[in-house]
Amino acid sequence: MPELTLDHVGVGVKDLERGRSAFARLGFRLTVRSMHSGSPTAGAPVVPWGSGNHCAMFRDGYLEVLGLTDPNRYSSVKDMVARYEGLHIIALGCDDADATYSALSEAGIPVEPPRALERDVAFGVTGDEIRRARFRNIYLDRERYPEGRFLYIEHLTRDVLWQPHLLDHPNGAVALEDVYFCATDALSTGAKIGAAVGAELTELAAGHVLLPLARGRLHVLDLAAWAANRGYAMQSVPPMPVGFGVRVKSLRATRELLAQRGIAAVERGGLWVGPEEGCGAALNFFEEN
Repeated sequence: MPELTLDHVGVGVKDLERGRSAFARLGFRLTVRSMHSGSPTAGAPVVPWGSGNHCAMFRDGYLEVLGLTDPNRYSSVKDMVARYEGLHIIALGCDDADATYSALSEAGIPVEPPRALERDVAFGVTGDEIRRARFRNIYLDRERYPEGRFLYIEHLTRDVLWQPHLLDHPNGAVALEDVYFCATDALSTGAKIGAAVGAELTELAAGHVLLPLARGRLHVLDLAAWAANRGYAMQSVPPMPVGFGVRVKSLRATRELLAQRGIAAVERGGLWVGPEEGCGAALNFFEEN
């Protein structure tokens, strides 16, 4: 299987402005609103969707906050927020969508053929110019993989998204590093996800397994391990992605910013912020080595 990286995660919200405000308060520099367009099914023409996003771009990876903007149009966000508001999308970066699709299909992984997606993006420091961001996405079958909204993404216009002036965040974020899942059985769920991402499972502790990618890591914890180590209440019924980890330049500076903004954080192998601040997703800030 081709090497995969942790490209981005997506937090689904019903009110996109509320989502933007929440993550700006957490110290992320967010892009201006961008509207989704894409093929509703593989091979269909690209059409406007009823959803949009704000993104926090990092040196490695990014965070997408996405929500509904027109309930009368197609949007993959509808099903997400109908289930719960919080972390849904786990996007795995690949160099070639066609080659990745072939490798996944040959391995018996249930995936759809690549789809075209597009959205307009404000370009430049002043944002006066508009450029088109283009992607090719492969979606993992949601019925057989209810653990998250998994997709494999080939970026066709990386320069449009990773603009240098967008990479500087008040909270010091530099990289998306981890995704945390909660499941009733960490070992079996970890093995299942590992097969879809080409990662070998390592048991870190009782009820906690790790799946390393070419860049980034996926963690699966059972209910007892999540409660004991994180202490946050579940927002919905697992299996589901419950949080993500962001590497920062200085944990001390991040801690000070959060305190100044009245955001509670707990020291547990990094600086953890509860899901009530992250629109249903827990966040772990930890320092760059």
